[in-house]
Amino acid sequence: MIPADSHATEPQMLVAALDAELDTLIQVLDMLDIEHEALMGNDPERLEQAVAAKQNAIAAHLKSRSYRESLGLRDSLREQLEAHPTLVNGLRERALNLVTELNDLALQSKNMNARNGKLIAGLKERTNTSLKVLRPEAANITLYGDSGSAENTMGSRLLGSA
Repeated sequence: MIPADSHATEPQMLVAALDAELDTLIQVLDMLDIEHEALMGNDPERLEQAVAAKQNAIAAHLKSRSYRESLGLRDSLREQLEAHPTLVNGLRERALNLVTELNDLALQSKNMNARNGKLIAGLKERTNTSLKVLRPEAANITLYGDSGSAENTMGSRLLGSA
């Protein structure tokens, strides 16, 4: 399969694809904020909803990014847009501004995700400490694995035993 050439794509489509990608990234940031609020508020139900909404927002963002890449805008976006022959009448400036915003928000997303991860690590440690106090024999239970999901390694008897 030959990769798409952004020069063969209508310039308005390129800008619209960047704009859509920015919108989906903003949604991811919003979900990271909601996730943070749920973590801070110690609200498991809201956290569960926030995590599901965040996953949906990430999926939408990846889809919009994939679409933009299918138009031929892959790596070195700024350089590609600066050299694009048909981005005229303010479209080049708009596209370059969108790329700047995308880069800024991607960094912000990374930082927010790290912030939430640190908070989760602290909550996990607090939970482990509580388990050690309440049930010393359960102190070595792994609550979450490296993949971020609950590990299915403990027996049902241990979880439900009194």
